[in-house]
Amino acid sequence: MLYAVLAAVAVIAFLFMILFRHENQKNKRLEAAKRRFADLVEVPRSAEFIFIYKKVQQLISSMKEEIALLDTRIENLVMIFDNLSDAFLIASEDGKIEYANKAAQELSSKQLVGLRISEGIDSYYIGDLFEDSVRTQESQESEITIYYPRRSVRNCKIMRVTLKSEVRYLILLRDITKEKEVEAMRRDFVANVSHELRTPLTSIHGYAETLAEDDLEDKETVYRFLSIIENESARMTRLINDLLDLEKLESGEASFSKEDVELGEVVNYVMRIVEPLASEKNVSINVDVDEGIFVEGDFDRLVQLLLNLVDNAVKYTFAKEHGPKEIWLRAYAQNNSAMIEVEDTGVGIPEDSLKHIFERFYRVDKARSRKMGGTGLGLAITRFIVEKHGGTISLESEYGTGTILKVKLPLKKVFE
Repeated sequence: MLYAVLAAVAVIAFLFMILFRHENQKNKRLEAAKRRFADLVEVPRSAEFIFIYKKVQQLISSMKEEIALLDTRIENLVMIFDNLSDAFLIASEDGKIEYANKAAQELSSKQLVGLRISEGIDSYYIGDLFEDSVRTQESQESEITIYYPRRSVRNCKIMRVTLKSEVRYLILLRDITKEKEVEAMRRDFVANVSHELRTPLTSIHGYAETLAEDDLEDKETVYRFLSIIENESARMTRLINDLLDLEKLESGEASFSKEDVELGEVVNYVMRIVEPLASEKNVSINVDVDEGIFVEGDFDRLVQLLLNLVDNAVKYTFAKEHGPKEIWLRAYAQNNSAMIEVEDTGVGIPEDSLKHIFERFYRVDKARSRKMGGTGLGLAITRFIVEKHGGTISLESEYGTGTILKVKLPLKKVFE
């Protein structure tokens, strides 16, 4: 019995010893944790545990606020990048795309993130440009052509950025397609102007030189040469005037008065000018104009608009060798629009030229147009005048049959 009691006491003592040791180790771990947290929140290690606990809670709360603020900043940056009109990508040194904004994603039918640049963007040269940047460890810039979703010219700039432990490449693709088109238009414009001026200048110079060397006894030849010089000078004057007028219209420098203009008055004014020319060329003009149709605009500019259309109709109807030579000039109200139509039975316009007809210096038949004194700017000027009045201009034409030009302007009022 005594041995049993002693054994039980020994077991209990052993259990107490284990429990004491466990609690002692636990207290040591707790004390060590207390010291670490005290150091973390920068308070004395001897401070009460509850004080340290509150400081840790405050630190956690502050860190949560900083993380939330950081998340907001990241979201704002992503939103800014996504709203850039230019395509923007971030790639690692092995060429894998880590970020692509919306404008960049629109340049590919694939999900760009995770792909290599040359796999995601449909351009052979962008891959080469990236490899050059990696190889030289310098930024690279060049113009490239991208074919998805449509052909566009891009200024591609690849910038190498060294971070603390790694390198990233920022890729900016700026769309310069319109700039290139404007540049091409400017070159064409200069070339066209130079060509248009060179022709009459060459004629003037040639005939003037001939007259200077001639004895001037042949009065008929002298008169003929002087007539040519006069005609070529007049053509140059018309070209320069049209160029100046077009430049003012395009730049917005041309002033437009705003008054109530009755279309019937515009038609009557134009008819007084073109009727003698039409009669001389045996072209009949049929006028069908409703009275009391008013638009808000500039009377002189509206006369210029209609005069260009009717004058062209007379010239190109006269140029037709066979068939009727008639023109119909109509003005009427339709819904909330004032309509002007000029229809002719002239030579017409080929289908492939219809989309270019309002472009500067565009002529369907260059030789015929120059022979008739055209500058190639009349319809471009007309289009601008129509647009300045808030209207639209369109045409229907069949080659060899005739053309109908339609102008639609905002209707101001109709008086019966």
